[in-house]
Formats: sequence, structure tokens, C-alpha cells
Amino acid sequence: MKIAKLLTICVSALVVSCNGGSGAMDKFMASSAGKTGDVLVVMNDDSYDGYVGDTVFNWLTQPVLVLPQDEASFKVIRIKPTAYNDMLRKTRNIIYCDINPQNEKPTIKVEGDRYASPQILITIKAKDDSAFYNTWLKVEKYIYDTLSYAEKQRYLAYFNKYREANLENELSQSHPYSVYIPKGYNLDVNKPNFVWISNETSISSQALLIFNFPYEGPKSFEKQSLLAKIDSVLMLNVPGPADGSYMAISKYFEPIQEAYMRRGNYVSEMRGLWETKGDFMGGPFVCQSLVDTVNAQMINVFAYAYGGKKDKKLLVWQLESIMSTFEIKNKTIENAKKD
Repeated sequence: MKIAKLLTICVSALVVSCNGGSGAMDKFMASSAGKTGDVLVVMNDDSYDGYVGDTVFNWLTQPVLVLPQDEASFKVIRIKPTAYNDMLRKTRNIIYCDINPQNEKPTIKVEGDRYASPQILITIKAKDDSAFYNTWLKVEKYIYDTLSYAEKQRYLAYFNKYREANLENELSQSHPYSVYIPKGYNLDVNKPNFVWISNETSISSQALLIFNFPYEGPKSFEKQSLLAKIDSVLMLNVPGPADGSYMAISKYFEPIQEAYMRRGNYVSEMRGLWETKGDFMGGPFVCQSLVDTVNAQMINVFAYAYGGKKDKKLLVWQLESIMSTFEIKNKTIENAKKD
């Protein structure tokens, strides 16, 4: 079995663990240690000081896509195998690199909640640096995606415990969709075609804007057309702090678009930067667009964050975890997919 395929299977098996198990053992498992985004890399000195260590470090610390300032995806904490004690085994994210001549073939294993909960433990075995390096290149994206997914699932597990049930019901009763509303968020605007949910603090702002416009077939997913429609909705519905100011998609950075299937829905996702016309505010956004085929509407979930000069990676991760709960009651069909 190919390594990439093996890892995909392992990642799928981790969904239950990342969401929190329900067995009796969970009550007795220690809580994992470390901050969100911390990754403990266990690797010997010789390998870490060479091209293998550089490759692992550079991949894990690559900048998060589309933020106003560069922010590393993960914080790498490296230790040698002899320092890997019982306390460090409880770290939330661990990549254990076993580079040993006795390892005949390279292998990779992904485990959830091995020594603590919630936890991801990725063990990579290879006989030498060259074998490890070649193995890493094949699976580095899966490793990155696994760690990212796990962190967002941890946020989601926390939000699931503390939700604004009354606001969720109010939203669900008046719209053909549902979404988690965590404690601290307010339902600021609830119009038939425009919803504004926000969490405002003294140092940051996080919000979901949910709005729709007519679905006109696959061309509705075309990037420039979709951006223009989103921009027009922002201009009309999201005023800025100064008179006449309003939110707009920044033209200084071309948004990135990708597509995927989620729970039977075709989703177009764009990441970019927003700005305030007539003022100086701005920040990152993530917009997911999908189709309510029953009502022939393109529904857009536009998440934005503002944090001044503060880091915004975690603000975006939190928003993405909430966005993952968005679901249209009338499930989309294959005809809604882009050709």
C-alpha cells in the first residue's frame, strides 16, 4: 500500500478521536499539553541539523495563506529522542521521527489520543536521512492537513459545548440553513437575504456574513463574477466606522479559489483580504459559496477577522471551525457542480 494512501486512511480514522471519543477511557486520559499550533518534533541532532531538519521545519512553519502579515502555520518545538519523556508525550501534536538503520522500509503511522486527549501522534520510520526525506516529501501535505484539521476540530469541540441555542433556532427557523453560534457571538442582523453574526472584543473582531443571490448555473462559480457579486453585497450591507465608508474585497491581493465536496455539497472557497473603503481597517476573509438548489440560490458564508496589528491566524482558524458546521437543509445535487 502506498504511503499517501495509508496516511489518508489513518487520517479518516482520526475523525472520531479529534471530535472527542465517548468511551470510558476518555474520562481517565490526561489532557494534552501545549498551545494551539504547537508541534513537538522528535528527531536526532544530526538529522535535524541537516537538510532533513530544514525540510521539516520549513514545511511546518510556512506562512498561513492570505494573512495581512506573515504568520507561521505551526510553532516547531524540537527535542532529541532521549529527551522524549512521559511529560512531553502528552503534547497535543507530535511528529516522532525514527531514523534508524534497523528500519528496513519507511513507514508512517497516525494515531489519535495515544498518550493524552486531544492529541495527534505521527510516527515516521526510515533507515536513513535519504529514505526519511523521500518519505516526507510524499506525505508532507497530508501531515500539514492533518494537523490543521485537528486544531480546528479542537476549537469546534469547545464551541459545541457552549452554544447560543436560542440564536441558532432563530436563525434556522427563518432561513434554509443552520450553523453553530458559539457563546459570545451575537446575531446582529437577520434579514431574509443577509445575516450578520459577530464576536466583538476590545482587541479583535470576528464575524460571519451569510447572504444569497440567484443561482444561474455553473457560471455562478466563476471567480470574477462571484467576487463582483460579493463585493456589491458588502458595499450595501457592511458600513465602516467613518461616514460613507464600507467593506470591500482588497484589490491589492488576488483571492485564491479552490473547490471541494462537503457533506454532498459542492463548495467554492475563496481566501483573500478585505479593506474598508474610506477608512484604514482591513484583514483576512474566507468565503464559502454553495447552492440551495431547491430555492435556486447561491448561499455565501463570508467570514472575516480584524485584529489590528495582532496575529490573526487563530482568529481565522476559529471562524473556519464554525463555518464547517454550516449546512443547507435542502441538500444540493450534482447539477450544482461547476463543469
